Amino acid sequence: MRTAVVEARTFAAQSTVVRRTVLQPAQVHRWVSATLGELAELLRRRRVVPSGFPFSRQYPMPSGQVIVEAGFPLAIPVMRNSTSQPSLLPAGPVAVTAYDGPYDEIGTAYDLVDDWLRRHDAKAAGAAWEVYHSPPLGSPDGWHPEIVQPYADACDSGA
Repeated sequence: MRTAVVEARTFAAQSTVVRRTVLQPAQVHRWVSATLGELAELLRRRRVVPSGFPFSRQYPMPSGQVIVEAGFPLAIPVMRNSTSQPSLLPAGPVAVTAYDGPYDEIGTAYDLVDDWLRRHDAKAAGAAWEVYHSPPLGSPDGWHPEIVQPYADACDSGA
């Protein structure tokens, strides 16, 4: 892994269009790749241009499965339809790192971000997401995502 730097950034809230499903962790990369391709085609047919790179976000469940969301940022919110729905990437401070390595070892990049949060007296504030600066096609080992983790000061009550 060539991930070594975590940097703090501040993001504005970003409207998105996504698809969601529940999967076993081993199924995620195939679903993300197929879903982003389908959403890109849907947006193309509707002449909607994404305002940023595709992303995916996972929410672990007690069962060991994950809720997976994959989509694109948009300049304006979209209406829900039978295959996609609006969502939002949150505003605020984020810790960001790039990952370049075997996808089945991407947890090391998340660990690096967690360590950065501890060293900066911060805590995760919601689910992280992966941004794909090149199309997430084929083997996930070639995806090279950027990990984005929203955070808050550890002493922040969240109110």
